[in-house]
Amino acid sequence: MTTAPTARPPAPLAAPLVARADLGDIAWQVLAHDGHLVPLTDDVGLPAGVRATPELRAAALGPALPTRCVVALGSAAWVHLGGRAPRDVHAERVVGRGAAGRGDPGGETVPGTTGAGSGVRDRDVVLLGGVAVTTARRTASELLLRAPADAALRLVRALLDAGLVDLAEVRADVAAASGRRGVVAASRLLDVLARRQAPTPTAPPSSLEVGPSGRDRSV
Repeated sequence: MTTAPTARPPAPLAAPLVARADLGDIAWQVLAHDGHLVPLTDDVGLPAGVRATPELRAAALGPALPTRCVVALGSAAWVHLGGRAPRDVHAERVVGRGAAGRGDPGGETVPGTTGAGSGVRDRDVVLLGGVAVTTARRTASELLLRAPADAALRLVRALLDAGLVDLAEVRADVAAASGRRGVVAASRLLDVLARRQAPTPTAPPSSLEVGPSGRDRSV
């Protein structure tokens, strides 16, 4: 029997982050409507004109992160990439006794995760804005192994396009997870991503008429 992680006690957000609870619902809605406030999540926002960085996005999730856990899966992808924040914070326990693990001996997932993970190790964690987040590489492999196929393809492709992960390294991580549920499906998704990354053949420089390039359009 495992003990559910406990939520961190509420802590004030560091500037320039703004908490909805500090403003009140009415002020929050008015400022957002008038363009003076840009919500990052349902409860945390930024003043207009302040660029959202991975550090600020991670810090915005900090108050919702249980103790001895890291931001993972879709939430970690949002921290690295930006875009629309997931409704729930995906968090996972850390295995190890380093700074990120804080001595936690477990490896259990917590509410908000998708499927069963193998536990995150210190080497798979980066601190952003003072909050532990799975590295882009770990995030990509876990999404392929555990997230629904359409979401995994969309997010991992975005990580690849942003230059945050290398497809060969992610493939190696998935292969190393042999024995875990989802490896076969993840390998198929990697093949789809590889085909989408393949360069489109170009027509030879000639005045002769050239037929279709032959690019696979089935994906």
